[in-house]
Amino acid sequence: MTSSPWSRAGSPSVTLPPPPAAAPPHAPAATMPPTAAPFPSGFPQGRKPRRPVWLWVALGLLLAIVVSAATGSIVTFAAVHNAIGPAAQPSSAPSASTSALTTPQFSAADSSAAKDHLCQVFEVSVRGEQGKGGLRVEGNLNVPVVLRSVNSVVAVQTALVPAVPADVGSAARNYIQTTLDVTTAAMGNTPTPEVNRLNDISNDAIKALLDVCGLPR
Repeated sequence: MTSSPWSRAGSPSVTLPPPPAAAPPHAPAATMPPTAAPFPSGFPQGRKPRRPVWLWVALGLLLAIVVSAATGSIVTFAAVHNAIGPAAQPSSAPSASTSALTTPQFSAADSSAAKDHLCQVFEVSVRGEQGKGGLRVEGNLNVPVVLRSVNSVVAVQTALVPAVPADVGSAARNYIQTTLDVTTAAMGNTPTPEVNRLNDISNDAIKALLDVCGLPR
């Protein structure tokens, strides 16, 4: 029987490692503490609810819009106020120039010539009406007299230029108005007594204009 080479004399001895120790039994898993009962609001006890981020963003945008709108309104109001302020202030220079334009000045020669022309036109137109009867004859319209009266009014109105003196102009305007009143009444359905009353007023206006013109009645 052949002996093992490891049994020879002088051969080093070999020491085997000890067997591994048996693994200790696993410790029981740590049990989680029981969770706290939820609050009625749905959040666990001991923790506060967190607001969503989008809510803060929306609030910031809304605040920016309000501030921008208020700033724009203030700027617009200031601009309009500054633009209206100077325009609303009255200016004395334009008023003076306007007054000078609306009140033209005429020389004595111009006023005298304007008066002479108006009085001449008035005399010619009025003298032609005399001896032709009234505006109505036996209740009927006297067409030729009415036409001459209206023609006289148009002629005097045309000759009533700004250069005419104030007294002559006032008498001429009164003559024009009273003559139109009586001719309008005569051509309408106005009763004859009323036409006669208006005719007397027109005759008084004729006499007044003859007087300021220096013409005989």
